[in-house]
Amino acid sequence: IENKFCNILYRRKLSNSKTYSVQEEMLCAGDFSTGKATCHGDSGGPLVCNLLSAWVLVGLASWGLDCRHPIYPSVFTRVDYFTDWIDKIQRLTPPPDPTSAPQTQFPDQPWRTAGSSGHSTTLMSPQTWFLLLFVLRGPQRALW
Repeated sequence: IENKFCNILYRRKLSNSKTYSVQEEMLCAGDFSTGKATCHGDSGGPLVCNLLSAWVLVGLASWGLDCRHPIYPSVFTRVDYFTDWIDKIQRLTPPPDPTSAPQTQFPDQPWRTAGSSGHSTTLMSPQTWFLLLFVLRGPQRALW
């Protein structure tokens, strides 16, 4: 949805003292036919598009009206607006010293499921722990 059209929709709906504006680093997305929109807790979540049989991250959920009003589009951070900045930071950031990371100790025995007599093996790599921490903690800032 074009930002200009999105701004017209929000200006019409939000006639109170607050002013919201969809800037160039943002994008609007929504499905007027199904009424799907982001809701509380979705902040930071991905907006992906299938481009040439590959899923591409195009936005990160940012803000919108309460999900009880799904006819209004949701506003996302436009990922491609920040790619040059991300590339610059990556070039300026030295790679981490792999020897400085703490070694993870895993039990020699396979993990057991509570209440089961059988064994099952569960892989718990450091990346899995990091992802779990990120998912449980989640983004902390949102405007609703």
